[in-house]
Amino acid sequence: MSHTRFTVLMLFAIIAALSVNPASAMVASNMVNLQNHNNAISDQGYLYGGGLDSNQAYYTGVYSWTNAGYTPGLGSQVPNWGFCIELTEGAVDGWATVIPLETSPLPPSYGTPMGMAKANYIRELWGRDFDPAWATGANTQMAEAFNVAIWEIIYETDPTWDVTSGAGFHVAGGVEQAATANLWLSQLNGDTAYFANNLYAVSVNGGQDYMVQIPEPATLSLLAVGAAALLRKRKS
Repeated sequence: MSHTRFTVLMLFAIIAALSVNPASAMVASNMVNLQNHNNAISDQGYLYGGGLDSNQAYYTGVYSWTNAGYTPGLGSQVPNWGFCIELTEGAVDGWATVIPLETSPLPPSYGTPMGMAKANYIRELWGRDFDPAWATGANTQMAEAFNVAIWEIIYETDPTWDVTSGAGFHVAGGVEQAATANLWLSQLNGDTAYFANNLYAVSVNGGQDYMVQIPEPATLSLLAVGAAALLRKRKS
């Protein structure tokens, strides 16, 4: 085997290994400094269940902040928006840790951590139905419904989901697209072809945790470009 061919194969092997589970390359230094929380691209619904008071207004949908600093690692790739994971925690400025979604801590009464089964349902939901336009403030009602669907997965144990009923979490009113949330949930069947595997939790000590989508590590792109260049050189 030629040296060039061996090098190309090694590069693709590394790319494949990192692509299978980007979280495996994570280290404890994956920190991000969240500041200036606001609801500029969120909507407001009246929710209850999961520790929420009946008919009390809560923001749902896309939640925004400022990525004000980070340590080496995934913290540098955390966007300025995400979806709330917890129901009752408030937004807190300060340093947070970027962790695999399935390890996101939840209130003890609901079990901790989130676990792989719920995380995979959320990955499928994201892959099937998430619209990137929501991150710019487009269609806040649909973004609100999407967050409600996330909470339904997290806080209910029965996979026959319904955001308008249930013991753990349900909608009291004011969520205009509740039926859409139920439609999305009804389509989840564990199809890994839809999984969005680059979802992470941003865990805030004493405050709200968030779900974010982080681009694939830049290293993968650089490796792919390098491998392609070697192939072109070999063929020429």
